[in-house]
Amino acid sequence: MKSDIEIKDDVYKVIKDSALEKGVTGRISKTKRPVNSDKEDIVISILDNGKGQIQEVFVNVNIYVSDNFRDGQAEENSSRLRQLCKLAAELLEVQRGEDYRFTLDKQRVMEVNGKNEHFINNRLLFKQVNE
Repeated sequence: MKSDIEIKDDVYKVIKDSALEKGVTGRISKTKRPVNSDKEDIVISILDNGKGQIQEVFVNVNIYVSDNFRDGQAEENSSRLRQLCKLAAELLEVQRGEDYRFTLDKQRVMEVNGKNEHFINNRLLFKQVNE
């Protein structure tokens, strides 16, 4: 059985040096987003980690994007979100490692409460066979 840390390591390795990582202005993290960042950061987190012969884990890969301002009002940066959604979907659709496989279960764009930004939530279903 893999720990949360090992699973985040596997997902990190897939994203590291990919077109997605190169396409954002910020950095990739397995812990927290840098404090007060206004860059396009990628944060990996574990939602649920099961156990058993087939271990199923839900993983979030969130990508943050600052809003545009029009007439003094913040609104989502639709064109940038669209570009990053496409890059993320292409990379995360299906990936395989030596002992795991993950697929993109769901992709959504949501507003960050209290900040002028949105994030792309990529929910992955990570499966590991434990023998």
